[in-house]
Amino acid sequence: MDKCKKIWLLLLALQLISIVAICQRKKTAVGKQAPPAELKAAIRVFTKSYGDSIVIRWAPTADWAWTSLNHNGYIIQRIDLSEAKHPKREIITPQPLKPLTLDQFKASFSRDNNYAAIAAQCLYGKNFSVNLRKGQGGQVDRANVWNMRFVYALQVADYDRAVAKGEALRFTDTKVQKNGVYIYRVYPAQLTRQGKIDTGNALVQNNGPLGRSKPKIGEVISRDKLSELHWNRIQEEQYSGYFIERSADGKNFSAITKIPYFSSKPDSSQIVKDTTQKKIYALLKTQQVFIDSLPQNYRKYYYRLKGINAFAEWSDYSDTLTAMGLDLTPPAAAIVQSPKFISGKKIELQWKKPLKEKDFKGYVVTRAKLVSGPYTPLNTKLLDPQAVQFTDTAAFTHGQNFYIVIALDTAGNMGPSIPAMGLVPDKTPPVTPQGLKGRIDRKGLVHLSWNRNPDEDIRGYKIYYANANEHVYSQITIAPVTDTVFTDSITLHTLTKSIWYKIVAVDENNNHSPYSLPLSLKKPDMVPPMPPLASKVYVDTGGVQIDWIESSSTDVIQYAIYRKEKNANWTLINIVKHDTTKKLFHFTDKKALPFHDYNYCAEAMDEDSLRSAKSTPVNATIKTIPDLPAIKTLTASYDSKNKQVQLRWRFSDNGNYFFVLYKGSGKEKLGKFHSADSKTDQYFDDASGVKGNLRYAIQVFYKDKRGRTALSEPVSVTISSQ
Repeated sequence: MDKCKKIWLLLLALQLISIVAICQRKKTAVGKQAPPAELKAAIRVFTKSYGDSIVIRWAPTADWAWTSLNHNGYIIQRIDLSEAKHPKREIITPQPLKPLTLDQFKASFSRDNNYAAIAAQCLYGKNFSVNLRKGQGGQVDRANVWNMRFVYALQVADYDRAVAKGEALRFTDTKVQKNGVYIYRVYPAQLTRQGKIDTGNALVQNNGPLGRSKPKIGEVISRDKLSELHWNRIQEEQYSGYFIERSADGKNFSAITKIPYFSSKPDSSQIVKDTTQKKIYALLKTQQVFIDSLPQNYRKYYYRLKGINAFAEWSDYSDTLTAMGLDLTPPAAAIVQSPKFISGKKIELQWKKPLKEKDFKGYVVTRAKLVSGPYTPLNTKLLDPQAVQFTDTAAFTHGQNFYIVIALDTAGNMGPSIPAMGLVPDKTPPVTPQGLKGRIDRKGLVHLSWNRNPDEDIRGYKIYYANANEHVYSQITIAPVTDTVFTDSITLHTLTKSIWYKIVAVDENNNHSPYSLPLSLKKPDMVPPMPPLASKVYVDTGGVQIDWIESSSTDVIQYAIYRKEKNANWTLINIVKHDTTKKLFHFTDKKALPFHDYNYCAEAMDEDSLRSAKSTPVNATIKTIPDLPAIKTLTASYDSKNKQVQLRWRFSDNGNYFFVLYKGSGKEKLGKFHSADSKTDQYFDDASGVKGNLRYAIQVFYKDKRGRTALSEPVSVTISSQ
């Protein structure tokens, strides 16, 4: 094989390793690049101390930055922090570091150094540009190709120290002190016109190299002539690739990867609609995965791996894990003929199996009620490989029987046949459904429920209805209802007060049970009652009296009485219960005020809380002010010395009022003879020359609309002589 072909094979291997990373970078390289002035990149810097030296490794973060830096070169500045008060800054690359020329690569590396050949090809080769499309597609292809050059160049720099130095991605600083503290800054030798490249920085203390680490294998999964190795992407040390080795005896290992293996993280944008890819993505997001082809099954193989870091240093070997290939190939499935009913519960199965493998062991016959299962084995002992028939003596008598004949091999692999259905004739109807109940809401929805039948083969229930039990019942449902609840919709604006229901159970063989007991449901009343009628209205000392003729509706339970004044709203003032033994009900408004013009009406309410329209309003006005209660505290006494009758009383109220005193002699009518303001509580009446019996009374007059009190009971005084 010539040198060019060899390089291309290595490039192809690297492409398979890095394919996902390349796909991720395509979004930046293809069609969506920002304008050159907006491009941004950075230089990532890593360092490692060795006591007598410090190695600096770096890499740009974008392919355009890599191209620019290859042309202009890198500058490295060292800041010595060993003496914190006097940091020392020094450029340790007098000339910008640039990749070797193609001639220098040829002169510096042997023809057998594949990594050097790949690096030179990435930097200077032309074979990357074959089979490019024309026009805009060609621009996309060239962007992708250049991105691949960038990825491969960085990758091989991790695998060979001299190649990394030749690519201007590595520098060894030998002018350092043991335990010294340094900052290394790597930046472009010149500003680029294409975009901005940020300086890379790294802090390191020269304590010498740490102990060698080793990667940890998570698990090895055994498959059919395959083993699948998993290990965590996050290791104690960051590795750029791994060599994987296998052994048949646990002692003599040989590499099964010719170049360092590394699987990049998958592109999540490719799994939007693919469930399988989502599962693969979830695994590859956290795990490195390697699949190895095994020479044979049931033989133990040993695996170990070692990692290489960005400084081209190999780790120690990992712990050893074992795998053993398993036979996971099932035997060919049997072809089952239509099952045949014999008698009772017996169904006979027959099948044939044209291909019988060397490791074929026998058959298991399974049965289920549903084609989706679950299936139960019918034979406890494996049927002979030569068997071609089986009789089921306990088939389901209600419904269908589904059979799968499973072919097994010596490794336990199963080859199931296509399900075949058999029936046992069934003429036994289900038992009568029980527990039918229901309710009707005000929207006209009928909610029915019942107990589930105990029969094993119930397919569902049919629902029937009628407007009366003696009528013919009509079926509501088109197909049997599989649940034990059902909702029907009816109209409530009908003359019939009730609706009747029955149900029938139906089994898998379409046998119908007897009707259930009928269920009668009363429909909610949607028709409001008739209003009452005011028959007599009169006013007396008790207030406004109204007699009402009761509503003619039979379901009325009470009446609401309303009152209002002119330009006011109706106000509820009383609730009167309906009395079925009477034709009239009476109401007295004791809170009506004199000289107020009132309207009265009433509503009837039925047992479904429906209200009638308001009755025709009637008018009533109290045109007199009824007397308020009389004063009861008036007293009278005769003072013979002063020839006066002393009158005393007690009364207190709010508002503006005055007192009027009345007097009469003997049996003559009482007449007004004096008035006093509200602050007065006594009066002295001159009785000079009076002889006989004097009677006195008192009354309160209000200056507002309250009127007056009734005349008090008279008190008397007898004057015998002067």
